[in-house]
Amino acid sequence: MVKSILVFVPDSLHLNKSGYLEGLHKEYDECEAYYITNDSSVKETTHAVGYLSNDVTKTKTRDTKAVHIDNLTTKISLVNYGNLSASNVVKIEYDYHAFCNCDGLNEEHQYGVHFKFLSNNLRKRRRKSADNGRKSASIKLFTFIIAVLDWSLSIFNATRLMWAYSATISHFYNNLTGYKWFFTEIMREKRVSPKVGNFLLSKIFDLLLGIILLDLFMENEDVIVNLIENVRETIIYGFRDLLIYLMGSPIGLKLNYAFNKSLGTFFFYHISLWRIFLITMQPYVKEYFKLLVLPGAFGFSYQVAMLSDLVSIATFHVYCIYVYAARLIYLQLKGLLSLWRLFIGRKYNPLRERVDSYQYSQHQLFIGTLGFTVLLFLLPTTTMYYTVFVIFRLAITIVEDILVRIRFLLHCLPIYVLVLWATNSPYMTGSVRLRLKKSKAGVATFEAHLKMLPLVTSVRKFAPNTIKPSSSLSWGKIFTGVLL
Repeated sequence: MVKSILVFVPDSLHLNKSGYLEGLHKEYDECEAYYITNDSSVKETTHAVGYLSNDVTKTKTRDTKAVHIDNLTTKISLVNYGNLSASNVVKIEYDYHAFCNCDGLNEEHQYGVHFKFLSNNLRKRRRKSADNGRKSASIKLFTFIIAVLDWSLSIFNATRLMWAYSATISHFYNNLTGYKWFFTEIMREKRVSPKVGNFLLSKIFDLLLGIILLDLFMENEDVIVNLIENVRETIIYGFRDLLIYLMGSPIGLKLNYAFNKSLGTFFFYHISLWRIFLITMQPYVKEYFKLLVLPGAFGFSYQVAMLSDLVSIATFHVYCIYVYAARLIYLQLKGLLSLWRLFIGRKYNPLRERVDSYQYSQHQLFIGTLGFTVLLFLLPTTTMYYTVFVIFRLAITIVEDILVRIRFLLHCLPIYVLVLWATNSPYMTGSVRLRLKKSKAGVATFEAHLKMLPLVTSVRKFAPNTIKPSSSLSWGKIFTGVLL
C-alpha cells in the first residue's frame, strides 16, 4: 500500500534564498507527514526535512528522503522516493503566525491530529528561541519569587487549622497560589498567554476598584462604623423578637409550654452573651478601623472576603442556635427510632452492625413506652425551632456562597479574553478551516486557516486555572443534611 505524503508549508515561507527547511518528519499508519516549522530557510540545522532551491539536482539532502520546494514556482517534489506518484502528495499551506500563537487546537478535523502536533511544536520552538539558551536576569528573578511563594505557602499549610474559617486569610492564600502559577506560566511559555494576560488584567482591575472603594471607606469612616453598629443591633433585636414570638403560640401551634419556654430562655441567654461580646468589641472597631480595612488596599476581592468574615461574625449566634437545635432534634429522632424498635421486638446490635430480634420484658416495654411518648410530644416544639433556624442558616449560607462567587469572578474577569476576541486575535482560534487552493500536476494544495472560537467557549477555555470556587452549594447535600 502506497502511503500519502502530507507536506505542511508556512504561508509566509521566504523564497528569496536557498537553504535547508527546518521541521519534523513523522510516519503514521496511513501517511507520512513533513512539518516545516520555520518560515525561513537556514544554512545549517540538525532538523532538516528538505531544501529550498530552484534546482532539485542541487539538493544537499539526496542521501535521505526529503522534500524539495522550488523557490521560483513553489512546486513540491520528493527526493529519494523512487517512482512515487505525485497524486499521493498533499500540500497544506498553513497560517504560520496564527499557528505559532494558538494555545491549542481541537482534533475534530480530518487532519486535527496533524495540526495539533504542528501547533505544539511551533510553540515549543518559539519558547526555545525566546530562551536562546541563556538564563536571563528576569528568569532568575522569577525563580526567586516562586521560591519565596513556595516558602510562604508551606507556612500557611502548616498553620491551616488556625485560619481555615477566615475568608480573608483563605483568599490571601489563594492569591499566593495564583501568583505562583502566574510566574511559573510566564517562565514556561516565555510570553503573555491569554490565561496569563487574563489573570494580570483581572488583578489590576481588582486592585484599582479596591483602592477606589477603600478611599471612600476612609472618607466615611464614622458612617460605616455606625452602619455596622445599627445592622448589628437590628439583627440581634430581630432575633429576640422572633424568639418571643416562637415562645408564644406561633401560627396557632399548640406547643409544650414548659419545654418551649426553656428552649426560648436558653437561646435568649445565648443571644445576650453574643450582644455583650459585640458591644465590648465596638470601641476597638472604631479605634482600629483603618487597620481593620487595610487588607482592602490589596483589591476589591479582599474587601468582599472581609465582608464575608463580617457576616460570619455578626451571625455567629445564629449558627450556634442552629447547631443546638439540629443536635437536639437528631437526639430526639434517634431516640424515637430506637424506642420504635422496642414495639416491634427489634434491637440494634452494635457488634454486628445490624438490627436483630429481641424479647423485651414488661418493665422494659413500660419504660420504653413512657420515653417514646415524651419524645414524641416534645418533637413538634423542637421541630419548630429547628425549621426556623435552618431557614436562617440556609439564607446565610447562600449569602456567603454569593460572596465566594464574586471573589472567584474578580479572580478571572475575562477582560483580556474579550479584547483578544474583539480584535480577532489568533490566540482565540481553536478549529481549522481547509480550503482547496489548486490542484496542479497532480499535487493537491490546501490553505489552512484558524477559525475564531465562540465567545463563551473562549472565556471558559482561557480562564486562569489557578483556583476554583472553594464553596459551591450542592442542593442535594444540603437537603440530605437537613432531612437526615
